[in-house]
Amino acid sequence: SRLESGDRRSSEASLINNDDVNATATAAADADRRRRISAQRHSQSETALETLKETLNTGQIAEDNAQCEATTTTEPVEEEDEYEDEQHDHFDETHISTMYLGHADYSVPASATAETFRRSEQVRRGDVARPRNRSEVPGSGGGERMSALDYFPRQNSINSVMMHTQRNRSMPSIRADSRLYGMRTFASTQFAAQKRGFLRRKVPLEEMVSYTSEALARPLMNLPRELMRDATRSFRVIQRYMGNVDDAVTPEEKFSDVLWLCNAGIRALLLRDEVFCQLAKQVTGNPSPGAAERGWTLLGVLLYAFRPTQLLLPHLDAFVDAAPVPTLRLRRFLRLQLGRVKRAGGRIAEMSASELQLVMTVPSQPLVFGGQLDEIVGCTDLVNCHTGLPRVLEQLTTLIVSLGGDRTEGLFRVPGDSDAVALTRLRIEAGQTDFSHVHDPNVPASLLKEWLRDLAEPLVPESLYEQCVSAPDDPATALGVMSLMPESSMHVLKFLMRFLAGLLLPDVQERTKMGASNLALVFGPSLLRNPASDLKNAFASSSGEQAFVMTLLASFAS
Repeated sequence: SRLESGDRRSSEASLINNDDVNATATAAADADRRRRISAQRHSQSETALETLKETLNTGQIAEDNAQCEATTTTEPVEEEDEYEDEQHDHFDETHISTMYLGHADYSVPASATAETFRRSEQVRRGDVARPRNRSEVPGSGGGERMSALDYFPRQNSINSVMMHTQRNRSMPSIRADSRLYGMRTFASTQFAAQKRGFLRRKVPLEEMVSYTSEALARPLMNLPRELMRDATRSFRVIQRYMGNVDDAVTPEEKFSDVLWLCNAGIRALLLRDEVFCQLAKQVTGNPSPGAAERGWTLLGVLLYAFRPTQLLLPHLDAFVDAAPVPTLRLRRFLRLQLGRVKRAGGRIAEMSASELQLVMTVPSQPLVFGGQLDEIVGCTDLVNCHTGLPRVLEQLTTLIVSLGGDRTEGLFRVPGDSDAVALTRLRIEAGQTDFSHVHDPNVPASLLKEWLRDLAEPLVPESLYEQCVSAPDDPATALGVMSLMPESSMHVLKFLMRFLAGLLLPDVQERTKMGASNLALVFGPSLLRNPASDLKNAFASSSGEQAFVMTLLASFAS
């Protein structure tokens, strides 16, 4: 009995030891698997970081994005897996990061070279001290003090990306290629799969991007649950405004709906692309030409309130270029609005009812910004019949002087408050002349540069560009170019040069800190536009543009 009991205890101990060995082996295998996964993820992160650095160093972000769009095969919505309602519930910050911080949206300063990255990493590790002057940073000039934001690459935050999305205004504007961009291309990758009927058949992609008279059951895009109600309401507002529903809607109700829609987009960042996609859907294949025109007008009105994200912007740009917009004037208005939001972005404060009333009148007014100079001069409402000059030019220059612009340091270099600039421009476009709300001369100064830059054709014709930059230091050549310009352009240029020459008086320069070279640097890209789209050519010609404007200023100052 004792022997049997001992054998039994020995057997039980053996089993326990075997279980311990098996558990230890399983734990070791799990740990080894986790180490392999961690190493793989680390390797992928390192590869992605190196790729990002190379992309930033070359400065070819937009080109790489276009190549990526051209070479990547995207499965259309029809081929996706079965739609699950839970995908709205699992909306996380990864989608936000992809939308706003993808490599197509990541903008960097021109000085972000490989040496800058190496230096920044050394500073982060504490191997070297942070540079105190710009002259200590490779690829930068000047000796003024700098902050950490001037040196380090920008952090991955929505605020920093949205703050640095302005394009360098001296560069040529590159429009989105309609072969790579468009609403159908955007929908194939960004729209949520839709199903209907008892058999839950998928809605074809072509139907998802085309007009419908039915209400929208769910958002077109993947949105968080708290925005789904606002998304479906916004589609109803669009239908009511365009007049494609049988509801009897009064003008007051339409105005109230549009005001809600504008402020809903201002408040909810993720709702903006959904609203623009809904509008693009309703103007595509709309059976009523009048309703389609109202839809295009509403698109321009909404661009006053908020801008599309960088993910949608090139697709919307290409869509407007390729779509059958009813009138040429409306197409110009839309192109002008898209160009404005690219430079200045959207609003921060919500829109008031009085502001929306001004916005709603702009589409029916003659184009002040973005029009042809000959058309502006030929419109009696936009020109001073006694001087032959555009009223906006005289209004802005008078406002600069009356607000003490000749005593303001950094005039034309320091931008005006964005909201004040937007409101003043809106008043000008709506035909109003009351500027009592403006107290800063930098506001009309910013608008003067915008007016020159937004002209449909540059003040100095592109056909004379090569003559301007080939001998920019010769006064005879500069004055000879002026004699070859159209009469209206030459008249405006002479008035502008006389105005700027008045700011070059010694006592004025001492207060504004803006000499001839500073003014030429500011106004060169607005007066002259390089017809070539090559960035290298644009950079090489920028010094010639500045020298040409300096020569003109010297001729008029004397």
